[in-house]
Amino acid sequence: MGQSESGHEYEVGRGSTNRPTPQPKQPVTRETFPTYTRAIVRQIPSSIRHRSEAIQQYEVDCCSWILGGEEFYYSDHDREDPINLRRARRQHARYVRTLRDLGLDVTVLPADESTPDCPFVEDTCVVVGNRALVSRPEGMARRKELNSIENCLRSLGLEVHRIRNMGATLEGGDVVFTGTEFFVGDSTQSNWLGHRILAATFPEYPVHAIPLYPPEFHLKGVACCAAPGVIALAQNSAGRLAWDVIRRKGVSSYQPLWLPDCHAVDCIYVNGTLLHCAQTEGHWNCEVFADKLPDYARVEVPLFELGKVQAALSCCSVLF
Repeated sequence: MGQSESGHEYEVGRGSTNRPTPQPKQPVTRETFPTYTRAIVRQIPSSIRHRSEAIQQYEVDCCSWILGGEEFYYSDHDREDPINLRRARRQHARYVRTLRDLGLDVTVLPADESTPDCPFVEDTCVVVGNRALVSRPEGMARRKELNSIENCLRSLGLEVHRIRNMGATLEGGDVVFTGTEFFVGDSTQSNWLGHRILAATFPEYPVHAIPLYPPEFHLKGVACCAAPGVIALAQNSAGRLAWDVIRRKGVSSYQPLWLPDCHAVDCIYVNGTLLHCAQTEGHWNCEVFADKLPDYARVEVPLFELGKVQAALSCCSVLF
Protein backbone atom coordinates (compact mmCIF):
# COMPACT_ATOMS: atom_id res chain seq x y z
CA MET A 1 0.00 0.00 0.00
CA GLY A 2 0.99 3.61 -0.53
CA GLN A 3 -0.46 7.07 -0.29
CA SER A 4 -2.27 8.71 -3.20
CA GLU A 5 -2.25 12.46 -3.74
CA SER A 6 -5.51 12.63 -1.81
CA GLY A 7 -3.89 10.90 1.13
CA HIS A 8 -5.80 7.63 0.72
CA GLU A 9 -4.03 4.29 0.61
CA TYR A 10 -3.90 2.43 -2.67
CA GLU A 11 -2.87 -1.07 -3.74
CA VAL A 12 -0.27 -1.79 -6.41
CA GLY A 13 0.60 -4.93 -8.32
CA ARG A 14 -0.45 -8.50 -8.73
CA GLY A 15 -2.73 -10.03 -6.12
CA SER A 16 -3.13 -6.86 -4.08
CA THR A 17 -6.93 -7.11 -3.83
CA ASN A 18 -9.21 -9.98 -2.87
CA ARG A 19 -6.34 -12.00 -1.48
CA PRO A 20 -7.00 -15.54 -0.28
CA THR A 21 -6.20 -16.61 3.25
CA PRO A 22 -2.49 -15.80 3.77
CA GLN A 23 -0.13 -18.76 3.47
CA PRO A 24 3.15 -19.05 5.39
CA LYS A 25 5.76 -16.83 3.75
CA GLN A 26 8.70 -18.50 2.09
CA PRO A 27 12.20 -17.05 2.38
CA VAL A 28 14.08 -15.67 -0.61
CA THR A 29 16.99 -17.99 -1.47
CA ARG A 30 20.05 -17.75 -3.68
CA GLU A 31 18.09 -19.70 -6.28
CA THR A 32 15.28 -17.14 -6.43
CA PHE A 33 17.51 -14.06 -6.23
CA PRO A 34 18.74 -12.67 -9.59
CA THR A 35 22.05 -13.82 -11.02
CA TYR A 36 23.74 -10.95 -12.84
CA THR A 37 25.88 -11.25 -15.97
CA ARG A 38 25.90 -7.67 -17.29
CA ALA A 39 26.15 -4.11 -16.03
CA ILE A 40 25.78 -0.64 -17.52
CA VAL A 41 27.77 2.28 -16.11
CA ARG A 42 28.47 5.80 -17.33
CA GLN A 43 31.52 8.00 -17.05
CA ILE A 44 31.59 11.18 -14.96
CA PRO A 45 31.19 14.58 -16.69
CA SER A 46 33.00 17.65 -15.39
CA SER A 47 29.64 19.43 -15.14
CA ILE A 48 28.67 17.29 -12.13
CA ARG A 49 30.97 19.41 -9.96
CA HIS A 50 28.70 22.46 -9.99
CA ARG A 51 25.50 21.46 -11.80
CA SER A 52 24.42 18.24 -10.12
CA GLU A 53 20.73 18.03 -9.15
CA ALA A 54 21.75 17.63 -5.51
CA ILE A 55 23.78 20.86 -5.53
CA GLN A 56 20.95 22.81 -7.17
CA GLN A 57 18.44 21.46 -4.67
CA TYR A 58 20.78 22.40 -1.82
CA GLU A 59 20.87 25.98 -3.11
CA VAL A 60 17.07 26.10 -3.41
CA ASP A 61 16.66 24.79 0.13
CA CYS A 62 19.18 27.30 1.46
CA CYS A 63 17.10 30.08 -0.07
CA SER A 64 13.96 28.57 1.42
CA TRP A 65 15.62 28.49 4.85
CA ILE A 66 16.82 32.09 4.56
CA LEU A 67 13.30 33.20 3.60
CA GLY A 68 11.75 31.38 6.54
CA GLY A 69 10.76 28.16 4.77
CA GLU A 70 10.90 24.64 6.13
CA GLU A 71 14.03 23.23 7.69
CA PHE A 72 16.30 21.16 5.50
CA TYR A 73 19.03 18.61 6.10
CA TYR A 74 22.05 17.49 4.11
CA SER A 75 24.99 15.34 5.08
CA ASP A 76 28.33 16.87 6.00
CA HIS A 77 29.59 16.08 2.50
CA ASP A 78 27.37 18.79 1.04
CA ARG A 79 28.86 21.47 3.26
CA GLU A 80 32.40 20.73 2.14
CA ASP A 81 34.32 21.61 -1.01
CA PRO A 82 32.98 20.50 -4.40
CA ILE A 83 33.68 17.10 -5.89
CA ASN A 84 37.32 16.40 -6.66
CA LEU A 85 36.87 15.16 -10.22
CA ARG A 86 40.16 13.29 -10.43
CA ARG A 87 39.46 11.40 -7.22
CA ALA A 88 35.81 10.77 -8.19
CA ARG A 89 36.86 9.28 -11.53
CA ARG A 90 39.52 7.16 -9.85
CA GLN A 91 36.97 5.78 -7.38
CA HIS A 92 34.46 5.21 -10.18
CA ALA A 93 37.08 3.32 -12.21
CA ARG A 94 37.73 1.10 -9.18
CA TYR A 95 33.97 0.51 -8.91
CA VAL A 96 33.83 -0.58 -12.56
CA ARG A 97 36.89 -2.79 -12.11
CA THR A 98 35.22 -4.47 -9.12
CA LEU A 99 32.15 -5.31 -11.20
CA ARG A 100 34.38 -6.81 -13.90
CA ASP A 101 36.36 -8.76 -11.31
CA LEU A 102 33.05 -10.34 -10.27
CA GLY A 103 32.60 -11.64 -13.82
CA LEU A 104 30.16 -9.05 -15.18
CA ASP A 105 30.29 -7.84 -18.77
CA VAL A 106 30.32 -4.07 -18.21
CA THR A 107 29.12 -1.60 -20.85
CA VAL A 108 30.64 1.85 -20.22
CA LEU A 109 28.72 4.76 -21.73
CA PRO A 110 30.54 8.05 -22.33
CA ALA A 111 29.88 11.07 -20.13
CA ASP A 112 27.50 13.74 -21.38
CA GLU A 113 28.33 17.25 -20.16
CA SER A 114 24.75 18.38 -20.78
CA THR A 115 23.48 15.86 -18.21
CA PRO A 116 25.56 16.33 -15.03
CA ASP A 117 24.04 13.39 -13.14
CA CYS A 118 24.33 10.87 -15.97
CA PRO A 119 26.72 8.57 -14.01
CA PHE A 120 23.74 7.64 -11.82
CA VAL A 121 22.33 5.27 -14.42
CA GLU A 122 20.30 3.30 -11.88
CA ASP A 123 17.62 6.00 -11.90
CA THR A 124 17.00 5.74 -15.63
CA CYS A 125 15.61 2.22 -15.86
CA VAL A 126 14.54 -0.97 -14.08
CA VAL A 127 15.74 -4.26 -15.57
CA VAL A 128 14.69 -7.76 -14.58
CA GLY A 129 15.85 -10.64 -16.76
CA ASN A 130 15.63 -9.57 -20.41
CA ARG A 131 12.90 -6.96 -19.82
CA ALA A 132 13.57 -3.29 -19.13
CA LEU A 133 11.43 -0.31 -18.20
CA VAL A 134 12.93 3.08 -19.05
CA SER A 135 11.86 5.31 -16.17
CA ARG A 136 10.74 8.93 -15.96
CA PRO A 137 12.80 10.87 -13.41
CA GLU A 138 11.21 13.71 -11.49
CA GLY A 139 13.81 16.26 -12.64
CA MET A 140 13.51 17.58 -16.20
CA ALA A 141 17.30 17.65 -16.66
CA ARG A 142 17.58 13.95 -15.94
CA ARG A 143 15.03 13.04 -18.61
CA LYS A 144 17.61 14.04 -21.21
CA GLU A 145 19.50 10.87 -20.23
CA LEU A 146 16.71 8.49 -21.22
CA ASN A 147 17.14 8.22 -25.01
CA SER A 148 20.77 7.11 -24.76
CA ILE A 149 19.89 4.57 -22.08
CA GLU A 150 17.00 3.22 -24.15
CA ASN A 151 19.27 2.87 -27.19
CA CYS A 152 21.86 1.04 -25.09
CA LEU A 153 19.29 -1.38 -23.67
CA ARG A 154 17.94 -2.14 -27.15
CA SER A 155 21.45 -2.68 -28.53
CA LEU A 156 21.99 -5.31 -25.83
CA GLY A 157 18.92 -7.22 -27.01
CA LEU A 158 16.52 -6.43 -24.18
CA GLU A 159 12.76 -6.09 -24.47
CA VAL A 160 12.37 -2.38 -23.71
CA HIS A 161 9.33 -0.53 -22.40
CA ARG A 162 9.19 3.17 -21.55
CA ILE A 163 7.05 5.34 -19.30
CA ARG A 164 5.12 7.77 -21.53
CA ASN A 165 2.52 8.97 -19.03
CA MET A 166 3.25 12.67 -18.46
CA GLY A 167 2.00 12.50 -14.88
CA ALA A 168 4.13 9.52 -13.85
CA THR A 169 7.52 9.66 -12.15
CA LEU A 170 9.75 6.73 -11.30
CA GLU A 171 13.46 6.53 -10.50
CA GLY A 172 15.38 3.28 -10.20
CA GLY A 173 16.87 4.36 -6.87
CA ASP A 174 13.38 3.95 -5.43
CA VAL A 175 13.00 0.37 -6.71
CA VAL A 176 14.16 -2.62 -4.64
CA PHE A 177 13.75 -6.00 -6.36
CA THR A 178 14.17 -9.00 -4.04
CA GLY A 179 13.78 -11.76 -6.62
CA THR A 180 10.13 -12.38 -5.78
CA GLU A 181 8.63 -8.87 -5.57
CA PHE A 182 9.25 -5.14 -5.78
CA PHE A 183 9.30 -2.60 -2.97
CA VAL A 184 9.07 0.94 -4.32
CA GLY A 185 9.51 4.30 -2.63
CA ASP A 186 6.44 6.55 -2.57
CA SER A 187 8.74 9.55 -2.56
CA THR A 188 9.44 12.97 -3.99
CA GLN A 189 11.05 11.19 -6.97
CA SER A 190 8.53 8.38 -7.69
CA ASN A 191 4.73 8.50 -7.58
CA TRP A 192 1.81 6.09 -7.66
CA LEU A 193 1.41 6.35 -11.46
CA GLY A 194 5.01 5.30 -11.88
CA HIS A 195 4.42 2.42 -9.48
CA ARG A 196 1.44 1.22 -11.51
CA ILE A 197 3.39 1.29 -14.76
CA LEU A 198 6.14 -0.73 -13.08
CA ALA A 199 3.52 -3.28 -11.99
CA ALA A 200 2.06 -3.45 -15.50
CA THR A 201 5.51 -3.97 -17.04
CA PHE A 202 6.39 -6.81 -14.65
CA PRO A 203 2.94 -8.33 -13.89
CA GLU A 204 4.41 -11.54 -12.48
CA TYR A 205 5.84 -9.68 -9.49
CA PRO A 206 3.84 -7.90 -6.75
CA VAL A 207 4.66 -4.23 -6.19
CA HIS A 208 4.44 -2.70 -2.71
CA ALA A 209 4.75 1.04 -2.05
CA ILE A 210 6.77 2.27 0.93
CA PRO A 211 6.15 5.86 2.09
CA LEU A 212 9.35 7.92 2.07
CA TYR A 213 9.58 11.47 3.35
CA PRO A 214 12.23 14.22 3.01
CA PRO A 215 15.07 14.43 3.69
CA GLU A 216 15.21 10.86 2.35
CA PHE A 217 15.66 10.91 -1.42
CA HIS A 218 15.41 7.30 -2.60
CA LEU A 219 14.24 4.07 -0.98
CA LYS A 220 17.64 2.43 -1.46
CA GLY A 221 19.08 5.02 0.88
CA VAL A 222 17.14 3.40 3.73
CA ALA A 223 16.43 -0.18 2.54
CA CYS A 224 18.20 -2.44 0.05
CA CYS A 225 19.14 -6.09 -0.49
CA ALA A 226 22.32 -7.09 1.33
CA ALA A 227 21.90 -10.78 0.45
CA PRO A 228 19.06 -13.07 -0.64
CA GLY A 229 16.30 -12.60 1.93
CA VAL A 230 18.30 -10.02 3.91
CA ILE A 231 17.25 -6.36 3.86
CA ALA A 232 19.79 -3.77 4.97
CA LEU A 233 17.96 -1.00 6.83
CA ALA A 234 18.86 2.41 8.21
CA GLN A 235 18.52 2.38 11.98
CA ASN A 236 16.20 5.40 11.98
CA SER A 237 12.50 6.24 11.57
CA ALA A 238 12.61 5.87 7.77
CA GLY A 239 14.20 2.43 8.05
CA ARG A 240 11.69 1.32 10.68
CA LEU A 241 8.77 2.45 8.50
CA ALA A 242 10.22 0.60 5.51
CA TRP A 243 10.68 -2.57 7.54
CA ASP A 244 7.11 -2.39 8.83
CA VAL A 245 5.78 -2.41 5.24
CA ILE A 246 8.20 -5.12 4.09
CA ARG A 247 7.33 -7.34 7.05
CA ARG A 248 3.57 -6.92 6.70
CA LYS A 249 3.06 -6.70 2.93
CA GLY A 250 5.84 -8.83 1.47
CA VAL A 251 4.91 -12.16 -0.08
CA SER A 252 8.28 -13.57 1.01
CA SER A 253 9.92 -13.55 4.42
CA TYR A 254 13.00 -11.46 5.13
CA GLN A 255 15.56 -10.84 7.83
CA PRO A 256 16.37 -7.22 8.76
CA LEU A 257 19.97 -6.05 8.99
CA TRP A 258 20.01 -2.81 10.98
CA LEU A 259 22.81 -0.39 10.12
CA PRO A 260 23.77 2.45 12.50
CA ASP A 261 25.58 4.61 9.91
CA CYS A 262 22.37 5.75 8.21
CA HIS A 263 24.14 7.68 5.44
CA ALA A 264 25.93 4.53 4.19
CA VAL A 265 23.17 1.92 3.94
CA ASP A 266 23.16 1.44 0.16
CA CYS A 267 24.93 -1.76 -0.89
CA ILE A 268 24.90 -4.22 -3.80
CA TYR A 269 24.69 -8.01 -3.70
CA VAL A 270 26.28 -9.55 -6.80
CA ASN A 271 26.29 -13.33 -7.22
CA GLY A 272 27.45 -14.19 -3.70
CA THR A 273 29.49 -11.06 -3.02
CA LEU A 274 28.37 -7.98 -1.10
CA LEU A 275 29.72 -4.60 -2.18
CA HIS A 276 29.38 -2.03 0.58
CA CYS A 277 30.79 1.22 1.98
CA ALA A 278 34.40 1.60 3.01
CA GLN A 279 35.49 1.89 6.64
CA THR A 280 36.03 5.62 6.21
CA GLU A 281 32.40 6.07 5.13
CA GLY A 282 30.62 3.73 7.52
CA HIS A 283 32.85 2.00 10.06
CA TRP A 284 30.02 0.58 12.15
CA ASN A 285 28.16 -0.68 9.09
CA CYS A 286 31.28 -2.57 8.00
CA GLU A 287 31.38 -4.19 11.44
CA VAL A 288 27.72 -5.24 11.12
CA PHE A 289 28.24 -6.69 7.64
CA ALA A 290 31.23 -8.70 8.84
CA ASP A 291 29.45 -9.95 11.96
CA LYS A 292 26.03 -10.76 10.48
CA LEU A 293 26.97 -11.99 6.99
CA PRO A 294 30.06 -14.16 7.57
CA ASP A 295 29.14 -16.62 4.81
CA TYR A 296 29.33 -14.03 2.03
CA ALA A 297 32.34 -12.51 0.35
CA ARG A 298 32.52 -8.77 0.97
CA VAL A 299 34.27 -5.97 -0.87
CA GLU A 300 34.58 -2.42 0.45
CA VAL A 301 34.10 0.05 -2.40
CA PRO A 302 34.82 3.72 -1.54
CA LEU A 303 32.68 6.21 -3.41
CA PHE A 304 32.76 9.17 -1.04
CA GLU A 305 33.48 11.80 -3.70
CA LEU A 306 30.18 11.11 -5.48
CA GLY A 307 28.62 10.93 -2.04
CA LYS A 308 29.02 14.71 -1.98
CA VAL A 309 26.06 14.84 -4.40
CA GLN A 310 24.00 12.24 -2.52
CA ALA A 311 25.16 9.30 -4.68
CA ALA A 312 25.73 5.78 -3.39
CA LEU A 313 26.96 2.43 -4.68
CA SER A 314 23.84 1.19 -6.47
CA CYS A 315 23.31 4.59 -8.15
CA CYS A 316 26.24 4.02 -10.47
CA SER A 317 25.18 0.84 -12.27
CA VAL A 318 22.31 -1.09 -13.78
CA LEU A 319 22.72 -4.83 -13.18
CA PHE A 320 20.95 -7.61 -15.08
